Amino acid sequence: MQQQSGSKKATILVVDDEYEIREMISDYLRDEEGYTVFDAESGAKALEILANNSHINMVLSDINMPGMKGFDLLREVKERYPSIKRILITAYNVEDYLELALKYDIGNIFVKTTPFNFNELSSALEKLLNNDIFGLKQHFKSSVKMSQYKITTSKNLDKDAEKITNFIGEKERAHRLELVLVELLTNAIFYGIRNEAPDRKELWAHDFVLPDEQAIIVTVASDSEKYAISVCDHGGRLKKSDMLYWLNRQASRDTNGLPLGIYDTHGRGLFIARKYIDRLIVNIDQKRKTEIIIINYFENTYKGYKPLYINEI
Repeated sequence: MQQQSGSKKATILVVDDEYEIREMISDYLRDEEGYTVFDAESGAKALEILANNSHINMVLSDINMPGMKGFDLLREVKERYPSIKRILITAYNVEDYLELALKYDIGNIFVKTTPFNFNELSSALEKLLNNDIFGLKQHFKSSVKMSQYKITTSKNLDKDAEKITNFIGEKERAHRLELVLVELLTNAIFYGIRNEAPDRKELWAHDFVLPDEQAIIVTVASDSEKYAISVCDHGGRLKKSDMLYWLNRQASRDTNGLPLGIYDTHGRGLFIARKYIDRLIVNIDQKRKTEIIIINYFENTYKGYKPLYINEI
C-alpha cells in the first residue's frame, strides 16, 4: 500500500488487552508501514501514554477490554485531545454497536477478519491521517486504471447500473450490485443534489438534466482481489449522525423481530448497500461533497463481520 509522506510521520497508539493482537498490529504498523507506534493493554494505560506524549496522531482501540471499554476510552480521547483521530477495532458484529457509535460519535470500526486484512487497515488509517478521504486511490496501487461516468438524469438508472456492472464483469452478484447502484444513484440525485422530500417520491420530477457541475460522478476500478465503485455528488447533504441513526434503525428489532426502521422513508438504500456489499464506505464533506464507495471481493478471502467506515470532514 502506497503511503503519503504525511502519514509516514504519524504516531499511532494501539490499545488491545490481547497481547498477540496488539503486537501483531503494532509490529505491522511499525515495520511495514513506517509509523511510530505506542501500545497499551488497557484504557487506563492508554490515557497515561497520551498524557506523556503530545505527538500522538491516532488511537486505534479494541472495543471489549477489561475495565474501560473502547467507546469510553475514545470519548475521553475526544474530550481531552480533540485533534487525535480515533478508530475502534473488534472481532464482533458491528451492527450490535451502532447505537453506541451514534452516542459516542464514532464513524470507524475496523473488524478483525481471518486472515487479518492488513491492506484494509492501512487504507483506513492513511485516509484519516492525511485528511484525504475521497476517491479510490487509497484502495488500489497507483498502476490500477480507473474509469469514470457522468450521470445527469434519473431516466435510465437501471441501464446505467447494468452498464457499470457489465464493465466490471460481475456475474455472480450482478442483480444485487445493480439494485445497490440504482439506490445509490437515486440517493445522490434526488437527495444529494435536488434535496427532494423522501416521503413524497410520487411527486418527484424526472424530466430534467443536471448541469455538468452537478453531475453524479461514478468511478470504477478493479484489481485481482476486488473491485470498487465510487458514487459522488456535490451536494454534501448527508451527515454522519444521520447515517448512523438510519443504519441503527434498520439493524435494531422491535418486539416482533421487525426492523425499527421498516417504515422509514430514509436510509433503507444505504442499509441495503451495507447488507449486499462486502464494504460500504461513506465520505462526507458537508455542503460540498458526499461519496459512497462500495467494494466487493472476488473471493471470500476475509472471513468475519463487516466494518463501519463513515468519514466526515
